[in-house]
Amino acid sequence: MDVYVQITGLDSGKACGVRALLDSGCSTCCIDTDYARAEKLDIQELPQPIVARNANNTENISGRITHYVDLRMRIGHHEEKRTFLLTCLGKARIFIGLDWLTEHNPEVDWQEQTMRFSRCPERCHMRGHEEHQAMIDMDAIDLDADAPDLEEGESILLSTLGRKWIYG
Repeated sequence: MDVYVQITGLDSGKACGVRALLDSGCSTCCIDTDYARAEKLDIQELPQPIVARNANNTENISGRITHYVDLRMRIGHHEEKRTFLLTCLGKARIFIGLDWLTEHNPEVDWQEQTMRFSRCPERCHMRGHEEHQAMIDMDAIDLDADAPDLEEGESILLSTLGRKWIYG
């Protein structure tokens, strides 16, 4: 399931919105190397490289993971600091991996293609209540375009499969 996230550089404060894939087959959170460089994120070198494997257990074309970036990530009202490993993700920009999914254990309604944060650890920063979500018709929204502009204080959770925007 794809979700819309806002990522912010910890040093630069630069924020950008991006679609991310919830991927239980990926062990941790990753960001595409080319995307991270294009956004001029504060990339750091890992002390030791990590072997990156694809879903079919072949080694990733980018080889070993040698860099990471610390970002502030916001999904709807949920906000936290997170480390993302840099690797080649193909057409995707961000994978939200199993470690994050296990830690936060979000309620996912696969039929409605929605997600709620009702079981997050106390360390998570929540901005309001997810119970106050409103569904918006997406027939008029171009899914190939970036997410719509937001007013101050608004946030979006995007599900492209269910064709619903959830404003929280």
